[in-house]
Amino acid sequence: MTHSILIGAPFTAVIPTSATLATIDDNDPSGWVIALKSGVLGRVSQKAFCEVPKWSTSWDPYLRETVDTLSALQSAGLVDAICADAFADVISVHIALRYGHCAGAAEPDTPLTRQMLTRIQVFVHEHIAENILVEQLAVLVHMSASNFAHVFKTATGSSPHLYVTLERVKFARTMLCEETCPLVEVGARAGFQTQQHFTDVFHRHTGVTPRAFRLAHRKVGS
Repeated sequence: MTHSILIGAPFTAVIPTSATLATIDDNDPSGWVIALKSGVLGRVSQKAFCEVPKWSTSWDPYLRETVDTLSALQSAGLVDAICADAFADVISVHIALRYGHCAGAAEPDTPLTRQMLTRIQVFVHEHIAENILVEQLAVLVHMSASNFAHVFKTATGSSPHLYVTLERVKFARTMLCEETCPLVEVGARAGFQTQQHFTDVFHRHTGVTPRAFRLAHRKVGS
């Protein structure tokens, strides 16, 4: 069956060499389309690739970083056939392991290191206004979502979802103390989808509403 998909920067597309590629002129043509020949894949990787969902999309910082490195090398004129083959190996193995038939295999309970926890904390702070998925956090430490949720709770005592929620509340408290922007803006910048959701969650974890918290803080300050 034929299938078409529009690809644009900053996305990276990995396609079979048999696919037909058509480009569209625009003002920002930067981006990568990587065609992997079957010859660059080992037998195990080829089998794994058969189970990779076709035409799927994924938030994948590892692949993004790999392509950024490839871009830098190409800009410096350092990409030759050997270098390209090496990157093909790295990319194909990563895709096979992360998205192929072995991606759902049982994983050992690898403990989270301080560096891993810091990486997660920084990501949450930088994306606090966005919808943060457990799958995104798991990718940061190269784990499946289920295994990550288990080891994260073991390490911190909280589920990833509760951790993100508490970080949103903490961020909102800081804004309520230091800024005078409307409550609806505080909730949005802290990542709450609606004002009612913001009020309910904030009250659940602090015992007061955002408005009452702000008024109480103003009285203490004066």
